[in-house]
Amino acid sequence: MDMSIKRTARAFLLVVAACMLCVSLAACGGDENAPKTPAEQNRAYMASVNSIGAEASDALASFSDAVAAGDVAAMRQCASDAAKKLEKFEQLSAPEALAQVHEEYKAGASDVSAALSEYIEAYASLQNQPEGAKDASAFEEKVAAVQARYDTGIKHLSDADAMVASLASGEAGGSADGASAQQ
Repeated sequence: MDMSIKRTARAFLLVVAACMLCVSLAACGGDENAPKTPAEQNRAYMASVNSIGAEASDALASFSDAVAAGDVAAMRQCASDAAKKLEKFEQLSAPEALAQVHEEYKAGASDVSAALSEYIEAYASLQNQPEGAKDASAFEEKVAAVQARYDTGIKHLSDADAMVASLASGEAGGSADGASAQQ
């Protein structure tokens, strides 16, 4: 009886030792906390950008629907949702090679968010005026200013995308400064 307990204990220790060996080997081979290469960092950043872009696009489509319906409450909700999604650009940490790209994305997101808020203010102001006193020309001026800010935001976002495309094409053809090779 004493021998069977020793054998069981020995077998148990061997199993534990084998498990510990497997865990230590796995930790050596695939450490998720290991520093990422510049290319991996760039890909991770761009994956985050693409995710934010998809989320914001959905929110902006909902905003457009609310505008078409003339529903100020829905506009406010959709604009708030879009702004929260666009604010995620501020929270991203860009790799060094994409720092200028990141600034363009942040500027674009800020301008688009501001344009949404400004449009709601202008529309709500028009709706709050008495029926006979509504000043359509003043509203059109405000909307023109809002459109200009929105266009500026879209330009920043487009410029950022163009910069990324340029870096990516530089990677395929080789790069003098090495920044695009990190893409």
